[in-house]
Order: sequence, then C-alpha cells, then structure tokens
Amino acid sequence: MNQPRILEGFPNQHLFRLPRPVLQRWEGHPLLQSLLPTDVGWFPHARYHFCERPAGTAEHILIFCAAGEGWYTVDGVTHSLYANETLFIPRGVPHAYGASQDAPWSIHWAHFRGNDGRFYLSQVPEGHKLLLERACRDRVEQLFERCHNLLHDGFLVSRLVHVTQIMHHLLGELFYNNPAFSPAQRTNRFHSIEPALSYLRQNTDKQVPLAQMAEQSGLSIPHFSRLFKQQTGYSPKDYFIHLKVQRAISLLLLSKMTIREVAIMVGYDDPYYFSRLFKKVVGVSPNALRQEVRWQIGYEPQ
Repeated sequence: MNQPRILEGFPNQHLFRLPRPVLQRWEGHPLLQSLLPTDVGWFPHARYHFCERPAGTAEHILIFCAAGEGWYTVDGVTHSLYANETLFIPRGVPHAYGASQDAPWSIHWAHFRGNDGRFYLSQVPEGHKLLLERACRDRVEQLFERCHNLLHDGFLVSRLVHVTQIMHHLLGELFYNNPAFSPAQRTNRFHSIEPALSYLRQNTDKQVPLAQMAEQSGLSIPHFSRLFKQQTGYSPKDYFIHLKVQRAISLLLLSKMTIREVAIMVGYDDPYYFSRLFKKVVGVSPNALRQEVRWQIGYEPQ
C-alpha cells in the first residue's frame, strides 16, 4: 500500500508565507534588498512530508533538520538528511525531498532571496548540505523561533526588517560560527588553528613566538602560518598585534593607567614602540584616542 504524501498541515506546525503584494511593496527597502525571507516554517514530527518541484522555486531554500531524518534529490542524485544537518537548494534547481518513514524529521525551513543569499549558497560544499556543531544547532533553533514569534504579529515592514536581520545572523552562525563547517577550513578538516587563537587571547600580556603559536595547533611553522592566513586573513604576527591593540583600547578608555602601564599590560616594555604600533593600527596615538573618545562621551573613569 502506498504511503500518503503531505506537503503541510502537521500538528503544532508554524508556516508563514509572506503575501506576494507585501513582498513587492517592500523588496526595494534598503534593508531588505540583500536578503529577504519570503517563507518561514517549522514542521515537527512531519510524518509523510513530501515535496516535489520539477522546475525548482523562485527563492533559495534552507532546511534545517532538528531531529529525525529525511531525504532529498537534487541534480538527479538522492541523499539522506540527518539531525543536525542543513540542506541548501539554489533557486531554479529541480528537486524533491521528504521525511523518512521510520524516523520522520522535524525541520525548520526558510525560503529567501537576495545577493547575500546567493553568496551563501555559493559557499555550500558538494552535496548541498553542511553539518552543525551542537552549540551552533541550539543557536540556530533559537533564531528560527524568534522569526516565528515576530511573524505571528503580522507582516509590518518593521517586522520584516527584524526577521531579515535575524536571518543574516542565522546564516552567519551556520557558516562562520559553526566549528563543524567553515569555508576556509573546507580543505583542512583535520587541522584547526582554534587552540592557537585561544592561546593568543589568553596571553596578550606576553610576547609569543611564532613557533610557540604553531605548537598550540600541533603544526609546523610553515603549515600553521599558511592555514592561519587562510582562515583569518591575517598573518599570526599581525593578528596578535590586533588582539593586543584591542585590549589596549579597553584599558585606555576604561582605566586611568598611563600609556607606559597600558603598554606593559599588553606585552611591550617600550611605550614609544607601543605608541607607534598602536597608531599604525588605529590611525591615532593612544593618548589622542583616549582624549577624543572621552570628550565625545563625557566619561571619566573613577
């Protein structure tokens, strides 16, 4: 006997489809042009869920599997989608997907338009899906729930802008705050510079040689330097200098320490060298920054 196929209508589901006249009215809004969610939903325990679109859709599709499992067919190839995985389907691509019969999925999903959406889709690896680390999964679920809560109150432009900003945040979490996936790490899955980053954050008061940085990640100096630049956009030395300057800015603005004392706190015995380095990064000297900011905000540390 054939199993039933259901597109939507599951107990306790959420489904928000923005009326197309509303989208046409507001899609030119400056805060809605780069990324605009058009449909958002939550299908819990979606037994018999099935969808087939031979011509694809006008929007990109994101499906986050929170529990259970399902399947999808894209480019004529069928794959499984398991809990803690997210599927991306580009606009205009024929596809089909559905819940597993034995362990039907619970899915958050969204359709969206815009240039930012197209960029994110270009970062998705072969297979159209990426894995979520546990903490990232929890954050993504919370962001979807915030979208649902906002859309329950109607489709005012203020709500659409807010939901759009949350969707930016959500995609940022998936691609750039998700240790299970990073575009920069895609070809280096077995090596991570995170131990070195953590070590540098904890030692801004010291001078850390490059060899010591590389040691934290268990890599040779050339390999570490190459991965570090690839994943952060900075050389290890320049990244560490920026961390030190960031710490120095906080000390300058929130304390009465002298420039010499601040320099020592971020690992420099020579305050003149520190000041030259600081100006190269920030554009003004430490003293000039302190005076300018305190004058603007009228704040003097106790």
